Amino acid sequence: MAETRKAKTPPESPPAKRVQTEGLWVKCENCKQILWKKDLLAKALCCTKCGFHFKMPAKARLEMLFDDGQYREHDRSLASTDPLDFRDTKSYQERLKKAEKETGLKDAAITGEGRLAGKPTIICAMEFHFVGGSMGAVVGEKITRAIDRCIEQKLPLVIVSCSGGARMMEGAISLMQMAKISPAPARLDEVRKPYISC
Repeated sequence: MAETRKAKTPPESPPAKRVQTEGLWVKCENCKQILWKKDLLAKALCCTKCGFHFKMPAKARLEMLFDDGQYREHDRSLASTDPLDFRDTKSYQERLKKAEKETGLKDAAITGEGRLAGKPTIICAMEFHFVGGSMGAVVGEKITRAIDRCIEQKLPLVIVSCSGGARMMEGAISLMQMAKISPAPARLDEVRKPYISC
């Protein structure tokens, strides 16, 4: 009688060990050199090979300007809505969700209060990666509130702008923000505090 034999199954190979390097290196847009991200951050986002300036996120900008990178954020929870139910190739709501996921922000501006060269200061920084840094109702409101705080507390105001202009998805509401913000320098001048635009 013939003996039946079981086919041998090959032993499972152990899972391959992978080294996590994603996000540790950056390619310079100018000289195409591969850069260690920590070195790049230590040089304030300037290429260590050619001196090219990378785009600086709003959070990094505040950390660079405030003493020891310490500040208290104001109006963090303000978030855009979709007042016009806007849609082109995709809905405005989808664009907002994507921008929030990519940047960790609710809109295109961060307002912080801290010390700059030892002096109490309020700084607003725009985030270009949030819908092109465009100005909608929330950005206008954040800047207006920052101005009001500066007047009330008699503090200087610094605004670091990198905006793509008015946010078309909010139509006339976006355009009205300029009228809301434009008189600000004069109001700060009345309390004899500087407004510095970067």
